[in-house]
Amino acid sequence: MGTESFKFVWKAIRYHREQGKEVVHTPAFIIAIKDKNTQEVFPHPLTHFLYKKYHRSSGSVNTELTVAQIIVPFLNFVLNKVEDKSSRYSSVKGLDDLCVTHANEYLKYCVEEKGNKNKTLEIKENILSKFYKYLWDEKVLKNKPTFKLTTIRTGNDIRQVFKLDFIYKKTDETLLREKVKRKDLVPRSHISNEDRSLIRLHYIHEILYIAKHETPDIAFGVALQIFGGLRKGEVINLNRTSFTSQNGQRYGVEGLIVHIRDRQKELFSRFNNVATVQVKNPRDQACLIDPMLNYLYKYHFEVMLKKKRKLKYSNALFYDMEGNSMSADTYDKRFLKLKNAYLGMLLGTSGRYEEYLDFSETKWRSHVGRGAFTNMCLDAGFNEKQTAVLRGDKSTKSMEAYFDVITATYNIRKALNLLRPDSYGHIENMALPRDSKMWKEIQEFNVEV
Repeated sequence: MGTESFKFVWKAIRYHREQGKEVVHTPAFIIAIKDKNTQEVFPHPLTHFLYKKYHRSSGSVNTELTVAQIIVPFLNFVLNKVEDKSSRYSSVKGLDDLCVTHANEYLKYCVEEKGNKNKTLEIKENILSKFYKYLWDEKVLKNKPTFKLTTIRTGNDIRQVFKLDFIYKKTDETLLREKVKRKDLVPRSHISNEDRSLIRLHYIHEILYIAKHETPDIAFGVALQIFGGLRKGEVINLNRTSFTSQNGQRYGVEGLIVHIRDRQKELFSRFNNVATVQVKNPRDQACLIDPMLNYLYKYHFEVMLKKKRKLKYSNALFYDMEGNSMSADTYDKRFLKLKNAYLGMLLGTSGRYEEYLDFSETKWRSHVGRGAFTNMCLDAGFNEKQTAVLRGDKSTKSMEAYFDVITATYNIRKALNLLRPDSYGHIENMALPRDSKMWKEIQEFNVEV
């Protein structure tokens, strides 16, 4: 495979080829060997793998680079093991001695030492499998690797590929280190609690309380995600005329409909890449009723928006520091500040360390609000189809979806018994650090409207 004075590298090049009567300078990548002492670089025959499998078919030099950036570290991993005289690599004298064990060992290293996530590991698996298949087809390997035929779906494209029979995932428990994605605001210790609907409200109100103080510019947006199931992109696409309050009441006290539309041209004309500010499913969204949502609705319009000066988009609902309509990236950063403030509060409050561990050891961003909304709908008695409609998920059966909208919207009233129960004082009695002035404002607000 080499000596201690050499290592594998990838290198960008341009080669000349004729295209009609013109000479074209074509970019490409090669795999090479670098002399550590002299720094000289020598092209390696494995470059043929990049050329045959990617350069001629993909048409993207970035694809070649991605592959080279995976194959080169793998080869250097094996090279280092040989140089360290590792027992499992004692028989490796060249590329022809590679076997599936070495790929498994490398991916295990990527988990334990590099902390690669499953998505990254999947990409590496696919490329290493193609690399081994190439080596076998080119009659380089002495022993035939064990492949399994795997179906891969990319959008509407379905194809079958040969994949190495990897075992590292099945045997290596370190993959479990990846944080579990949080889908609700109820701590795991209360998931089976019969009062979990009230417990969920406890944590929802608490987080929104922190948001009102720490990130007031997005507090109403977070509330809309929780009580309306809105996605982040749908929140930042709202403008000041996106709301209809029911029964002639202000601030959605008797029900709130959010008109979710794609307003990229109106709000985000400054962006060339609008992938993160798109609306997935335009619709009219009914929100669950809660006094905190109504309070933050009023606070946003009557306090936050009136503070803004020199606005570049006068009809936008959420703004950044420069007066631009707030981007998805800025919203993410603001929510991260809210999350860290909430974790800090839990950590600094006596008797709440277990809750801090629960929220800190799971992975969650603003999308957790949509998860909390889903669980509130299910706990309120909506079936899965009604909940899907309320979430704004697309249905292939438009007529059934139409009737479900009617039924689910009507059943919002039924949810009122859970979200504003007669035993509301039960929530008040839970250990919840609250700003007495703010909660007095909420109570007075509810009486006023």
